[in-house]
Amino acid sequence: MPVLRPLPKTELNSFFSDHSLKVFQHFMNVALFAQPEVHKDKDGLAIQIPKEHLEQWFVQALKVESVGAGSYPIDILAPTRWGADIKMLSCNLKNDKLTKRDSGETSLAQKFTGTGVDLDKMFKDKEFQAIIDGWLGLWHKKLEDVKIEKEIDKIYYFFFLRGTTTESYLCGFEVDTNRINTTHVTQRDADDEIKSSIFLNGIINEDYGSSKIYKAKKRLELRLKPKKLLEDNFLIPIKTQIPSKENIYNLVQDKTKYNTYIKAKCSNFLDYSKL
Repeated sequence: MPVLRPLPKTELNSFFSDHSLKVFQHFMNVALFAQPEVHKDKDGLAIQIPKEHLEQWFVQALKVESVGAGSYPIDILAPTRWGADIKMLSCNLKNDKLTKRDSGETSLAQKFTGTGVDLDKMFKDKEFQAIIDGWLGLWHKKLEDVKIEKEIDKIYYFFFLRGTTTESYLCGFEVDTNRINTTHVTQRDADDEIKSSIFLNGIINEDYGSSKIYKAKKRLELRLKPKKLLEDNFLIPIKTQIPSKENIYNLVQDKTKYNTYIKAKCSNFLDYSKL
């Protein structure tokens, strides 16, 4: 069993009720309303959601507390029960469909002192097992410390996966901190194959993602495989759409056309059938 266990929909539903999903859809609609229109001659832009805003989506939808800042191990807290780190990743698409390729990456642990600052030399000296020991130790300590400090038993990672032009996704993983050690997490490749990253076995099922210690960024990284997660019923879709295209410079010079445009945009935003 890997460190990260994906939550099937039966478990996700215990966090993300129908009512909670309406909250997420509301915030998605608000975010879409606020996206800048793209000039008609330009390619479309992916929706952008600040990390701090996304955390509030989860705070409101799950009725939990916002905790920590910066590099703190968790973003939200259900007191005496669980804490979770909120992450956003971009799915890999082709012709607006999910591909089998990995998502973008996110950090599980990052540090520029100790194991972090010595990383370049340790790679050069091929001290790969020592690197793994150090980074697993960093990751394990920060999660165990927050469990003690916040008096919680469980830690999760909740992901917002930026997807296609019609839907994005929510998913979650439970973290088994007892498995963050070299008994369960091992080096994937032979020493002579390692250049700038150490890929690891045991952090996540290889069907659903991959993890590595990345020398350049001095961090332990995770990528997901959204297509497989969707096929195996681990994702909850949230309706979305691409930002509209419009020549705003020209539009604001014609008050009548501008008012018509704004009314239509507001009417679309107020279409509660989306909820």
